[in-house]
Amino acid sequence: MDYKDYQAGQTADNFWFRAKYKLIELLMDKNCSSNNQVPLKILSIGTGTGDDLKILDSFGDNYVTDILPEALSLVPDEVCYEKRIADACDLPYEDNFFDIVVSFDVFEHIENDTKAVSEVYRTLKKGGALVYSVPAGPNLFSSHDVALEHFRRYDKKMVRMLFADFEKTKVFSWNSLLYPLIAISRIKNKNSEPKVDHPKLPKLIDILFYYLILFDNFLIKRGLTLPVGVSITGWCKK
Repeated sequence: MDYKDYQAGQTADNFWFRAKYKLIELLMDKNCSSNNQVPLKILSIGTGTGDDLKILDSFGDNYVTDILPEALSLVPDEVCYEKRIADACDLPYEDNFFDIVVSFDVFEHIENDTKAVSEVYRTLKKGGALVYSVPAGPNLFSSHDVALEHFRRYDKKMVRMLFADFEKTKVFSWNSLLYPLIAISRIKNKNSEPKVDHPKLPKLIDILFYYLILFDNFLIKRGLTLPVGVSITGWCKK
């Protein structure tokens, strides 16, 4: 979870986070071999509060970085092999060190996202994977993004250009069925005072939204995607 979400009172039992953790498990399954005798070295950049690390921990050893010490202080030690305060544009690791790098909603926070991706590429082993998600739709950039200190939202062309040095890139839309509803809200609040979206939904609506987002997980598992979504996710191989 983004530290700004945490400060705004967001909790991991929200429909979006629950569906996202299912997505992360799916993406890791797609990129981690079950035949490894040695635990995979997994780097989580911009890990925030580290709510997803329990999932990642089942796939290997978590090397965890964030630029905010107050965020790292919230990350449980038991799901980390190592924690470091580090800038994603200057990772304190040697070349070809990691099997997997994960970046979930991080690159939009980095002004020089190209530099951050080059650092990921440098530290990944040949054959390793970057597993990622970013917010989608430059036209949806709103007060929510300003509050979260985003520099941009992405479209699929931007993502492919960002990861152009990688050999194989998979790009999927995510949170597609809720796109119209969220797009209306974001466009309406485009010039409002910066504020993190933190909807308080009735339980039945929360459950409905959760299952609507899981539809994208169903598609991604089968290599399919809808044209648009609130997020873009996938992986790329070195």
